[in-house]
Amino acid sequence: MPLTSPQVPTVEIDVFGHTIRLPELRRYRKFYDKLRAGKWEARTFQVLGKNLDEQTNYVDIGAWIGVTAFWASHVAKSVIAVEPDPDCVAILRQLSPSYPKVKVLAGALARGPDIRLHAVGDFGSSETTALNVGEGPSVLAKGLAIEEIMGQAAAGPVFVKIDIEGYEYEMAGEIAKLRSYDLRGMQCAVHPQLLEKSLTGPRPLRRLRTLVKTWQFGRLLPGYYAVPGRRYSNFLSFLTFGIALRRVPGGTDLVYYKQA
Repeated sequence: MPLTSPQVPTVEIDVFGHTIRLPELRRYRKFYDKLRAGKWEARTFQVLGKNLDEQTNYVDIGAWIGVTAFWASHVAKSVIAVEPDPDCVAILRQLSPSYPKVKVLAGALARGPDIRLHAVGDFGSSETTALNVGEGPSVLAKGLAIEEIMGQAAAGPVFVKIDIEGYEYEMAGEIAKLRSYDLRGMQCAVHPQLLEKSLTGPRPLRRLRTLVKTWQFGRLLPGYYAVPGRRYSNFLSFLTFGIALRRVPGGTDLVYYKQA
């Protein structure tokens, strides 16, 4: 059944203590097996559980099919789910009425009024990106500045999650504007492998530029410190062993916490 069907069948899945409803589509079944087994982004749910409560709003930029947005609606004050992929937007709009706290914004974090998205394979996957690295179809999506997104959040502190498949580097200036808000913290997926792939020039130069841009990204929010995934002891370890010494750079989720 295509994702653009008027009504896609749904399935309920228990995820880290809360039940969420997701589309019952063959393409996601293997992913759902991982989700049920607690093998998909366990650290993300731990971070959200630590930072969200009835006074804290959640902004999910790159919400995909709503996994973390719908989960967060059980614990957060309100949820803003931002997604540009047309197939994923159709899913979010169908399912969000079951989650009164969730507001769906169809669009991508961007500085202009619109932006071209590229699918890796096809739309509906978690790999749609504004970087010109996809081999599938492309589509024009509405651009949303940070001010437009944050203006939809309810009053009070906010925790932001960003996963935009390598375009986070291009949007560093927009993301840095979050320091003007009552930001409790931020989790941002960084994809140095996609950045390096999108750059031109000799490989050593592309690797150096990737390292520099990632180092700058870790210092994006003054007053916050960036913590990478658990396989790395600190941010410098990620730069060294996750990027500099690897044949292909590896990604991680950087969680930005306020400095004491």
